[in-house]
Amino acid sequence: MTSRRFPFGIPDGWFPVAYSDELASGAVLRARYFGRELVIFRTESGRAAVLDAYCPHLGAHLAVGGRVVGETIQCPFHGWQYAADGACVSIPYSARTPSDVRTRAWPVVERNGAVLVWHDTEGRAPRFEIPAFPEWQANDWTATYERYTWQVRTHPQEIMENAIDWPHFERVHAMVAPHERTEKFEGPLFEWTIGASKLVRTLDNTRDNFLIHSQNWGLGYAWLRYSGMFKTVVFTGLTPIDHENTEIRFGIIGKRDGRSDAQTRDTLKAYMDDQARAIEQDFAIWENKIYRPNPPLCDGDGPVRAYRKWAGQFYSGSEAPAPA
Repeated sequence: MTSRRFPFGIPDGWFPVAYSDELASGAVLRARYFGRELVIFRTESGRAAVLDAYCPHLGAHLAVGGRVVGETIQCPFHGWQYAADGACVSIPYSARTPSDVRTRAWPVVERNGAVLVWHDTEGRAPRFEIPAFPEWQANDWTATYERYTWQVRTHPQEIMENAIDWPHFERVHAMVAPHERTEKFEGPLFEWTIGASKLVRTLDNTRDNFLIHSQNWGLGYAWLRYSGMFKTVVFTGLTPIDHENTEIRFGIIGKRDGRSDAQTRDTLKAYMDDQARAIEQDFAIWENKIYRPNPPLCDGDGPVRAYRKWAGQFYSGSEAPAPA
């Protein structure tokens, strides 16, 4: 069932559900994404796993009182244990473990300091991989993300469309319209570049002339390299909570340029806050707009139709949009 605001549902692709350092060995997290309750845990050997949260036995929530036992998560209700592939592998009071009892397991990878799951409406295996970016854990970059998280009543496709909506930069963000801009759509990858100028309000309105180059892998995961007053890499996660709401993760690392990790983080904090505020400026529009499938675009608009054609590959089954 699709939402009324958008003619498409939850897209297929990779989506972040946690930062890696939030999930120590033996940790159990409760989450709600893709319209489902999930349990996220790390086994004692260090493997990250994501399962549908409700025990197939009598319905207890595995993340509420459940605990990691070896390579499994144990249900708090009757002690049934489920492996990372979702199979029930132990029942403490039964000599026989039914081979057909399992809960849904989600494909998981860890990349660039984040735990990502693959969502596919039809349950198919991942169709592309997320590469590592070289700045993560490099010697001259901060070791952990400065983090911002929001829940916004909108859809990942709407958020990502802003990247090529050139006129809105000046109107919404009070930025000089990008003087340099490129975009490329190739398979699951959407790359874009803008060069522009803006006032950094958290640094006494100092003018920053910057260049951004972004790589967007599907509709849920992106990073951008931001070169201006400072050099940063911004990891962005757009994970659907349900058909109408998205969790936005915004994590930033900065180049140290000879400073210590702590000095760099302190220096960049105000700059990072300004970048986060730029995202927040879009929230009121996203939460109150509707989707126009055939907008009357003009010469100054960005490549909206090309972007939407690219985005269409990430919908399948009941989540695919009806023909316009």
